[in-house]
Amino acid sequence: MNFEKGMKFLFIGDASNARYTLAKGLRELGHEALVIGTSGKWRQMHVDKYIERGAGRWGAIVYLFRWLVLLPRLRGYDVVDFNGQFMMDFKPGLKRFFFDFIRKHNRYTVTSLLGIGHYYVKGCIEAKLFRSSDFNVGDKLRTNDFATERADVWLNHPEVVALGKHMAEASHLLVGTGYEYWASLHHYFPEKTRFVPLSMEVSEEPVCIQDTEGPVRFFIGIQKERDEEKGTDILWKVLQKLRDDYPDKVTLVKAENVPYDEYCRMMEGSDILVDQLYTCYAMNALIAMSKGIVAATVAIPEAYELLSEKESFPMIDLPCDEDGIYRQLEQYVLHPERLAEAKRQSVAFVQKHHHYQKVARQYVSLFEGLEKIIPNR
Repeated sequence: MNFEKGMKFLFIGDASNARYTLAKGLRELGHEALVIGTSGKWRQMHVDKYIERGAGRWGAIVYLFRWLVLLPRLRGYDVVDFNGQFMMDFKPGLKRFFFDFIRKHNRYTVTSLLGIGHYYVKGCIEAKLFRSSDFNVGDKLRTNDFATERADVWLNHPEVVALGKHMAEASHLLVGTGYEYWASLHHYFPEKTRFVPLSMEVSEEPVCIQDTEGPVRFFIGIQKERDEEKGTDILWKVLQKLRDDYPDKVTLVKAENVPYDEYCRMMEGSDILVDQLYTCYAMNALIAMSKGIVAATVAIPEAYELLSEKESFPMIDLPCDEDGIYRQLEQYVLHPERLAEAKRQSVAFVQKHHHYQKVARQYVSLFEGLEKIIPNR
């Protein structure tokens, strides 16, 4: 593969702009990149091309037609990266058809895990790899409707399971973009699994960090349909208790089901983002940290170790119980002077590990010498 002339990358499916910013980094390094968005349009994410599925039977027909028309143009790429089993809004059989066609007509195929998938669920429930997850808290399985219904689909639905296995086995590489995603893939496919951090478009301008004067401003973003899944129902309850106990020291801002750009604007000026409760930090936390906002989320030691980070641990690691969450956050209400240094460390952490240009270089390095290890299919 000739890296001097640049490579051609195709990303099918995105999540929280992670692939869009990665594509920008690749372009700035001299490569070509195209991102096709297939879900989350209500959040107005940034993609190069969005294919929307309309409602009803006619919407499904039009959606299929648009993909079939586009298919001949999805050839000749050096790397095609699929966003797991969420790459398209089809049933598993049609997804497999498109996956196999695109894989056949391009050089290398990557399946990236940016969200839930068959092997992630297996890792949570069967291998019990994690302290907490979408499906467990400690040794106990979560019993809410989301966990039980999704677990049944991802582990027992024959077509869903078959597609997950096929994509994993047929891909040249598997990429985890967060600790749990990497760990679950690595558990089942250690030879072909790689870790590439989520990418962030970080401002080159210095972030002004000031001491917190007045009330500590907490910010929480809620997707109503995923409230229980992410634990934001519990987090919001704890935040309200903090405000009631310290009305002069706490201010709350809640963004519920708002587009991405509005969400980012609402976050501005906050001191602490309270994010998710069961899985490791992701894009919400990174967005906040890049703005000099401290992230309260799941930040276990293994996540730092995967980044080879041994010195800076700026995130607030939240336990799963309400009392523990309350005590963690209360410390910053009572001692807001601690926030300034945590904010500075947060900005530095994102610049060090998640800057989109650095992540793009890491991504390109996956394919250096790959043709010597895995023959082209």
